[in-house]
Amino acid sequence: MLVAALLAAWSGPAAALMPYVYEAARRDAASVIVIAVQKVTPPRESFGACTVAGTVARVERGAAYKPGQAVSITVPCAGPGASPPLGGTIWQPVDTLAKSRFGRAYLDAAGQVVLSQYEQLTAP
Repeated sequence: MLVAALLAAWSGPAAALMPYVYEAARRDAASVIVIAVQKVTPPRESFGACTVAGTVARVERGAAYKPGQAVSITVPCAGPGASPPLGGTIWQPVDTLAKSRFGRAYLDAAGQVVLSQYEQLTAP
């Protein structure tokens, strides 16, 4: 029972802080795409989900997306001075996210970003 309790404790937000959890999320993502960012819509609050819209510049994994396809995903983001909750979420700064021209998104089968795995890129 003690082992089960310890495993349960590690399955929550604290487990997401471990680098190997993020590595597994990237490794197991159904699709990996590079987006040519055209527009970033911030949340109404100081933190939340930014909508990143653009076109697929490159497909690195999966068959769900094609280059040139329009895409819109949500990425956790936080504005200056925001106090998002502690946990495993990787909060992208709204201002730098809005200025980025490209991003690599690790997506699940439903097209959602897995465990905040979105990277801002300077080139495709």
